[in-house]
Amino acid sequence: MSGPSTNADLFTEEVSFEGQTVGGKYRVGPLVGSGGMGTVWLGQHLQLGTRVAIKFIRPQFAERPDARRRFEIEARAAASVQSRHAVKVYDYGVNDTGLPYIVMEYLEGESLSEALIRRGPFPAEEVALVIAQASKALAKAHAAPIVHRDLKPDNIFLATNVELEEGDTLPYVVKLVDFGIAKMLDVDREGATGLKGPTQEGSVIGTPNFMSPEQLTVGGTPGPLTDIWSLGACTFAAFTARIPFEGEVLGDIVLKVCVEPLPLPSKYNADAPAGLDAWFHRACHREPAKRFQTVEELSEQLAKVCGLGAVKVATHAEDRVQYALKPADPSLLADLDDMPTGTMNPRVALMAGIVVGVALMVGALGFMAWRGKMAEEEEAAKPPPAATALPAPAPSSGGAPARP
Repeated sequence: MSGPSTNADLFTEEVSFEGQTVGGKYRVGPLVGSGGMGTVWLGQHLQLGTRVAIKFIRPQFAERPDARRRFEIEARAAASVQSRHAVKVYDYGVNDTGLPYIVMEYLEGESLSEALIRRGPFPAEEVALVIAQASKALAKAHAAPIVHRDLKPDNIFLATNVELEEGDTLPYVVKLVDFGIAKMLDVDREGATGLKGPTQEGSVIGTPNFMSPEQLTVGGTPGPLTDIWSLGACTFAAFTARIPFEGEVLGDIVLKVCVEPLPLPSKYNADAPAGLDAWFHRACHREPAKRFQTVEELSEQLAKVCGLGAVKVATHAEDRVQYALKPADPSLLADLDDMPTGTMNPRVALMAGIVVGVALMVGALGFMAWRGKMAEEEEAAKPPPAATALPAPAPSSGGAPARP
C-alpha cells in the first residue's frame, strides 16, 4: 500500500507480475509491498494514466478456497466502507493465470507502526487526531456492518499523497487498510451470501497482541466491541511506542490479555495526559459491556483527555474514577488565596451577610403572606349567624290594658 520502500529488496524472490496487463486496463509496475497472503504492486490505468496499487494473492494460496474467499472479502469489505479514511477499492478480478487481484488507491507515506519506530511516542494531541480519523472509517465499517478484526498500527496508514481538506491539522490523512480478515455480519444483504468471513469455529485469526480476550479464548463471532479493544491497544502503542501485550509465544500473550493487570500507559510515557490510564482501562476492559460502546464515544473521550475537548474528562477504570480538570483562572482564585484560615475577608463576609439578609427578608415576607391567606380562609369558612326574634312592641297609652 505504501510508496517505494527499501523493504522492496526483501521481496526479490516473489513471483513477478511486473509488465503484465490485468483487466485490460491496468499495467503492473514494480513491487512496493508484501504481506502474508499477497503482494502489492504499483500500477497504472492505461487510459487515464492514474497510479493505482494492485494486490495479488500469492500463488501458493490461490488453490485454497478459504484464502480466495478471504481475498474476495477484503475487496468487498473495503469497497463497502465509504469513508475518506478507508482505502478505496476500484476493481476486482482474476488475471490470465487465474490469480485474483484487487485494484486500490495508491498511497504514499508510512504506517503508524513505521512512524512509531522512526519517531517514538506521538504527542497527545496528534494521537487523538489519528485515532479520531481512524474512528471515522471504523464507524462507517460498523454501520455497513463490517468488523475489521485486525486493527493494529501496521494497518493504520498515514498517507501523505492524499489531498488535505479545510480543517485538517495533520500533514497526512489517516487510512485504514487491509480488510483481509474482515467479518461481513449482514449475511442477509443482497449479494452477501457466503461472505460471512473465513473463520472456522474455535479458530483464532488476527494479530494476538491487539486482539480482545473473547477473540483469543473463544474464537467466536467478532463484533464492533472487539474492534474497540483493538483500537484502544493501538492508542496505547501510539502513546508509548510499545506493544501493550507482548509475549514470545501465544500463551504468554493470552495470559497478559486475559489475566494479568492491564498495563498503564503513564508507566511508559511520563508525558501521558492525566486520565489516559483510566481511558485505556475502559477501552480495553475485559468485559465487553464495560468498554466504550461505540468508536465515536471512544474517540470523543480520548480527545477530551488529550485536551482537545471543552473539558478534560477521564473514564471509569474498573471501580475507580479518575478526573483530569483544567487549571482554574488564577484571577478567579484571588479571594480564596487571600482568605485566612478559619475566617473570612471583609469582602466575602459582606457578600455573605447580604445573601443571608435577603434570604431572611424573603422568608419573613413569605411567612406574612401565608398567615394573611390563612386568616382569610378561616374567616370565609365561618357559618353565617342565626336569625333572632324581634322584641314585642310596648303598649300604647290609648289601648287596652295588658293582661297580667
